[in-house]
Amino acid sequence: MKFKTAILAFFSVFSLTAHAIELSECRIGSEDSVNRVKAECGTLQVAENRKNPSRMIDLNIAIVRTDSIKKKNDPVIMLAGGPGQAAVETYPQVASGFRHILKDRDIILVDQRGTGKSNPLKCHFDENLMEQILEDEELYFSELKKCVQAMDADTRFYTTTESIKDLEQVRQALNIEKWNLIGISYGTRKALTYVKMFPDAIRSVILDGVVPQQEALAQHHEQNLQHALSKQFEQCEKQAACKKAFGDVEQQMWQLLEEVEKNPKTIRLQNFMSGKYEDVKITKEYITIAIRMFAYSSSSMNLLPLMIAQANHGQLETIAAQANMIASMMTKSMTNVEMSIVCAEDLPFYRFEEAQGNTLFDKDYLRKTAKSCAVWPHVTVDASFKQAVKSDLPVLLLSGELDPVTPPEFAEKTKQTLSNSRHLIAKGQGHNIFPLGCMPKIIAEFIQEPDKLQEIDTQCMDNFDYTPFFINMMGPKQ
Repeated sequence: MKFKTAILAFFSVFSLTAHAIELSECRIGSEDSVNRVKAECGTLQVAENRKNPSRMIDLNIAIVRTDSIKKKNDPVIMLAGGPGQAAVETYPQVASGFRHILKDRDIILVDQRGTGKSNPLKCHFDENLMEQILEDEELYFSELKKCVQAMDADTRFYTTTESIKDLEQVRQALNIEKWNLIGISYGTRKALTYVKMFPDAIRSVILDGVVPQQEALAQHHEQNLQHALSKQFEQCEKQAACKKAFGDVEQQMWQLLEEVEKNPKTIRLQNFMSGKYEDVKITKEYITIAIRMFAYSSSSMNLLPLMIAQANHGQLETIAAQANMIASMMTKSMTNVEMSIVCAEDLPFYRFEEAQGNTLFDKDYLRKTAKSCAVWPHVTVDASFKQAVKSDLPVLLLSGELDPVTPPEFAEKTKQTLSNSRHLIAKGQGHNIFPLGCMPKIIAEFIQEPDKLQEIDTQCMDNFDYTPFFINMMGPKQ
């Protein structure tokens, strides 16, 4: 009887792949954004728990169509990062990176289960509660437990592996023989997992901001950020105007963090989302948020020396306002699916080492993650999940030289077991480079002829360089 039930369950799940996805015209992107993109949208039902498919969830799907009458039948699917970002909502922010691909290929977007409109896992804490949580850490864990109990989902089934099985059902439902993957940040883990699980479904792979399969997310956040900031601040030393204006920026950063850790200050600040003025407590964690996120891009890292110097001279408002804006945007766009992924795929592989010397993050941040996972229902992946991915598929790896979260060394580590791969590094750039400069042209050329990966002309990348730093709010002075 059990065998018969298992057979029925198998067919009830995978018979879904034969169903066509009904699509209708839509506009995608954040609802309050002016940069919305025309697409075709639809949904596909998948089993939340494939071993017991009694409960189904909807996957949110969008297709950005090419205008070409000679459309290629191998589209590109974008795998968003985070973990916790929704591909459909995120796409308009990076759409420029796909402009050459769209000349003859469609772009497929699927909100990963637990994100966007695919049964999102989202804990909503009101602002007053957030203030209390900052004062009482234990309150966070009790509120997280309440959130889990109220959530309409079994959080154990929101892992990378399950999301890749979802993508296979989407591919089959759209009647696509093979497609091309573009993984962005955490999306590179999804792409690598896809390569491991379903290599015959893939024509080519682009990994931008590479997370090695062996890497436990967050394990090296501290050292990666410190290393990237040191290299960024070295460029200030080499630019005469920046060096004259700010001197040793790294030393000033540690001075600022030490001061706010010893003496947190409260300032009056306009809330980025509501527009209301509020009293905001400026802590080390608050400042670190701004520093870390501004280190992500060459277009924002050039403000860091100025913001740090201003804060050290009593003007905390600039860096605090940036932290407020970033935190608000992250709260709005990210979901708590990160917990299901990190608890299952990373926590079991953490090395809980005592941090030495100065740290940007809380020295106990990994242990706090473990404490959160004790509240959040999750599975534990088999150790084989963390084995390096071996493949002879054509893979293009991309890195920013100054990336503070997935440094070029991560891509080099991943490349070791990819026999048909090439790694490109953009000088002076941060996290995720595929939309920058001539990269959209390069990635389109690769997708057009993956078998000519080693022959792609990348000379245009010589135009990447270090960005001049702001000396004041008017900009750089050379």
